[in-house]
Amino acid sequence: HVNNGGCDTNATCSHSLSDYSVTCTCNTGFTGNGTVGNCQDSCHVNNGGCDTNATCSHSLPGYSVTCTCNAGFTGNGTVGNCQ
Repeated sequence: HVNNGGCDTNATCSHSLSDYSVTCTCNTGFTGNGTVGNCQDSCHVNNGGCDTNATCSHSLPGYSVTCTCNAGFTGNGTVGNCQ
């Protein structure tokens, strides 16, 4: 596991049992291809899938994305659902 296998610090490195190739997967709350420098905070990419009138944040445990409609709006926070 040298340098996390070439994976980003916010990614999980795994190996194929058949050919030992490395697979990088961004951790929950991050998006990208998993390689170094390529796991971005999900809230910084398209507001994390939240509505433009919502705030994207991360909840614990697990750092999953939570969308909350901004003041003056109601709904579940996902795209098209803050009115």
